[in-house]
Amino acid sequence: MGQASEARPEVPVLEVKDLAISYETRKRDVPAVRGVNFTVRQGETVGVVGESGCGKSTIAFGILDFLGTNGRVVGGSIKFMGKEMVGASKEELQEIRGNNISMVYQDPMQALNPSLTIGSQLAEVLTAHQDITRKDAWDKCIAMLERVYMPDAPNVMNRYPHMISGGQQQRVIIAMALLNNPSLLIMDEPTTALDVTVEAAVLELIEDLKKDFNTGIIFITHNLGVVAKVSDRLCVMYAGEMIEQGPIGDMFARPAHPYTRALLCCVPRIGDSLSNNRLWSIQGRVPHPAERDTGACIFAPRCDWRAQGSCLEDMSLVKNCLIRHPELVSISEDHQSRCFLGAETLKVPWDEYARGQRKKLVHIPEDDDELDTLDRLLTVDNMRVWYKERNPSLAAMLGLAKKRHVKAVDDVSLRVIKGTTLGVVGESGCGKSTLVKGLIGLEKPTQGKAELVGLDITMPVKQRDLSMIRELQMVFQNPDSVLNPSYCIGKQIARPIKKFKTVPKNQVRQEVERLLRAVKLAAYYYNRYPRQLSGGEKQRVGIARALASQPSMVICDEPVSALDVSVQAAVLNLLNEIKEEMGSTMIFIAHDLSVVRFISDFIAVMYLGEIVEFGPVESIYPPPYHPYTEALLSSVPVPDPTARRRSIVLSGDVPSPMDRPPGCCFNTRCPRRSVLPDNGKICEEKIPGFQRMKNGHKIACHIPADQLTRLAEESGHQTEKTA
Repeated sequence: MGQASEARPEVPVLEVKDLAISYETRKRDVPAVRGVNFTVRQGETVGVVGESGCGKSTIAFGILDFLGTNGRVVGGSIKFMGKEMVGASKEELQEIRGNNISMVYQDPMQALNPSLTIGSQLAEVLTAHQDITRKDAWDKCIAMLERVYMPDAPNVMNRYPHMISGGQQQRVIIAMALLNNPSLLIMDEPTTALDVTVEAAVLELIEDLKKDFNTGIIFITHNLGVVAKVSDRLCVMYAGEMIEQGPIGDMFARPAHPYTRALLCCVPRIGDSLSNNRLWSIQGRVPHPAERDTGACIFAPRCDWRAQGSCLEDMSLVKNCLIRHPELVSISEDHQSRCFLGAETLKVPWDEYARGQRKKLVHIPEDDDELDTLDRLLTVDNMRVWYKERNPSLAAMLGLAKKRHVKAVDDVSLRVIKGTTLGVVGESGCGKSTLVKGLIGLEKPTQGKAELVGLDITMPVKQRDLSMIRELQMVFQNPDSVLNPSYCIGKQIARPIKKFKTVPKNQVRQEVERLLRAVKLAAYYYNRYPRQLSGGEKQRVGIARALASQPSMVICDEPVSALDVSVQAAVLNLLNEIKEEMGSTMIFIAHDLSVVRFISDFIAVMYLGEIVEFGPVESIYPPPYHPYTEALLSSVPVPDPTARRRSIVLSGDVPSPMDRPPGCCFNTRCPRRSVLPDNGKICEEKIPGFQRMKNGHKIACHIPADQLTRLAEESGHQTEKTA
């Protein structure tokens, strides 16, 4: 068993002092982390945030001594339960790892063996570290799975990883990490790839387990809303250095370092005014470890305060940033910041740090008749995308088995007005991407109509002529999967320009450079290759290539879900600017409702292949809303540790689109159906029609709209009504 119960309260679970980690390269040792100090106590969660490349995961792997063959701790101390781990033998570290220190990884499928059952992998954790029979280990594993709210735990033990959902896989990894009752649990981006509803359930689980096991937790993430909910202390990393740390309340209410303030200003919030059309974004990017100058402030090249803020009042401070390296200074008790301004930053409220906000240009009429007269660019009527079940059984081959279909998109109707952005949200498997594939031509709709600027787009892309393909372009989630590593950026953007002949041949280079400038990239990026660009720069190239054909509509499929908050803010600002300057029409798919709210004019909420709610953005976020929309909104992590909004944790998983429940598609998980007579029996028997409100807002639910409003207000889940 772990040592959590044996630890003395005065001995920290983990104490890191002056930690320095370097990687050996052909030229020289490259410092990845330097001068890091923090402490983790029993029952305490320490959040670690920062952009990609800041050294967050390197610290975690340094604690576990998983730095690879060329990485090593070159300085400092790592004490676990008072015992020094730097320089410890492999046998000592092996005894501690897995038994006293456990780690939860970002991608559970990479941590689980696909060829072994869940039970075999869980039981091995116990039998490898404890003197225990396999039967007892099996029983303990079932009990732990039940403890992490795994439905049907005994049967899950006999399944393989691919047979359970992503949220269930993450729960298996958490159960595995807790089996030996570790004193320290390291969680590296454990919720990044999860839907907001699953994320909410995992975060609730982490809070419960922390109380039950009294475990110290290091929670690594780039999501400030998540870290605000689970952490007691916060450490902010930048370019391998700890630039600010302190109690979670202080860090959000009184952030002192310009980088921390900039990160907070990059995050779109549910309660922000809808008139805001621009987020704060941090210029430049995190320097590569080989390019970091330890003789100056590492954040100085990106610091807006040095360039145009408070530092200009004292030119000596500007000079100091360029020639001296700042030390951590005390801002208040237990709160430190690595900035020459020190506590002077607190004189300027951090929420006034964001500047240059602009107004939305799109006018959404209040009258339904006026709404119907607006210029429609895309019209979708009763679209279905069904897939035939692949049944290899003998009965199916003989034609004796009943034919079944995966109803990925079922009877969807949409109107997209020219010059607006339609946001499409929902959990994984709800049909968002399949709907887009049907529109773009990658999947042929089984039924229904779809017209773009009067052109029928229900045929596959291979059957479409160039004029139709030109009108509809797409920005994908992962730019690496669509950029050819063998060709320079300029040639890849030039290809659609030449294909669709948007400009004469002698003006192609000029048009590429214009598009690069439009997405905030300099002309010299023309000759760069994808490997020379950051993630945010690659996504900008993907946007430029989508705009190269001068399309009528651009579809963005999760374009910012894998990006840091600072890069995400820059890309969202860019999309808004493109819409304003070029009059582009967009469909924006995401699972982050705060992002969708910021970018969209209209929102469609999808569940199990159907649209359950649709309307203008200002009508969707205040009540009334569909019970599913309410659950999604309540699950959005709020970057405010004082917020005490309880998430609505939906029970069970999304039903299979091949075996849809009768009646309302949401009835098996609906937390509100009990307010109806007979415990909502009508929900199981009858498909609900749309309740229509003003501004084109409609909700597919049997519960009356006024009752939905009252339920949301009583539960305290309603969002702030914005201007």
